[in-house]
Amino acid sequence: MSGPAFYDELRAIRLERILDTAVAIITENGWDRLSMTRVAQLSGVPRQSLYKEVGTKSELGEAVVSREVERFVARVREGIAVHPDSITDGLGTAARYALEYGQTNAVLTAVLRPGHDPELLALLTVRPEAVLTQATSAISATVGDRVSAGTVDTMVRLTLSHLLQPTVTIDEAVDRIMRAVH
Repeated sequence: MSGPAFYDELRAIRLERILDTAVAIITENGWDRLSMTRVAQLSGVPRQSLYKEVGTKSELGEAVVSREVERFVARVREGIAVHPDSITDGLGTAARYALEYGQTNAVLTAVLRPGHDPELLALLTVRPEAVLTQATSAISATVGDRVSAGTVDTMVRLTLSHLLQPTVTIDEAVDRIMRAVH
């Protein structure tokens, strides 16, 4: 009989504390003002442990973005689950959930504000593995073979587009996304 993975649990708690601290700094002061020393001070995690846990500042940024994508994907899965008999309605609800969550997401707001932090913005827009691949893989795994990979990719790209550069209301964005999915 094996006991709980005590050290794994401690590591997960430490990582959450580091990421929460990084998010607080990013949202208050911006990415450019985030320093590993400040993260260590505010999180209570020694600098050496911080570097061992997350690596460089860029890798910390990737970890922050990855966690936020996981949170968005969780909302998307909830939306799909609300409509087990209609994958189309589920995808529409999923898009709505993601867009509503995006309006209040502190990290996304910080990255997109005027005078944004180009390094984090590049993670969202230039490097597909940071957001696009992670989101499409998770949604594809959720919907299985009920929806083509191309449809999932289109839905994710359109939702991201509306998150990053909203030009219409959420209702109109969901309507546009759903027309494309149909």
